[in-house]
Amino acid sequence: MSKRDDILETAERVFAEKGYHETGIADIAAELGIGHGTFYRYFRNKQDIASTVLERVVERIAGAALAEDPDASATLEAYREQTERILVRMFDLLDDHPQVMAFFHGQSLVVDAERLSGALDAYAAFTAQFLANGKRKGFLRQDLDVEITAQALVGVIFEGTRRALRAPQPEEVRTRWIAAGTALMFDGIAAA
Repeated sequence: MSKRDDILETAERVFAEKGYHETGIADIAAELGIGHGTFYRYFRNKQDIASTVLERVVERIAGAALAEDPDASATLEAYREQTERILVRMFDLLDDHPQVMAFFHGQSLVVDAERLSGALDAYAAFTAQFLANGKRKGFLRQDLDVEITAQALVGVIFEGTRRALRAPQPEEVRTRWIAAGTALMFDGIAAA
C-alpha cells in the first residue's frame, strides 16, 4: 500500500471515529507516525483529504451495491436472488469495512452534501434500472413507478445499514433487514 493510501485509510477511520470537525491534520499524522510535511505532500488540507475519503467511500459502496447487472435476471427466482445479493453486499461492508459505513452515515453530509446527494441519485438510478428489468420481465407490477420506488428503496437500504452500524448485535439486525427488505419488495405489506 502506498503512503497516500495509508493516509487515506487512516483518515477514513479517524474521521469516522472522531468526526470531521473534531479531527485535525495532527490527529491523522499522529496515527500514522508521520510529520505534517509528509501529509501535505499528498493533500492540500483537511477538506481535500476528507473529499478524497468521501470519494473512496462512495466508490466502495458502489462496488458493493452496483456489482450486479440490472438486466441479468431472466427468472423470478434469479431476480429475487440478485436482490438478496445486493442487500448482503451492502451489509458485508459493515463487517469488512465498518469505517466506510460509519464515515458515510456520520460524515458525508458534513464533508460534501452535494457529492452525497449525487451518490444517492446514482444509486437510485441503478436501482431504477434493476426495477425496470423486473417490470419488463413481468416480475414486478406494470404500473410501478420505478424512479420513485428506486429512491424509496435506496432510503430503506441505507437506513438498514445505519441501524446495523449502531446495533449491539449487528448480525441480527442485518439478517432481519435483508429478510424484511426482500419481503417488502416481493411480497408487499398488504394483508393477503
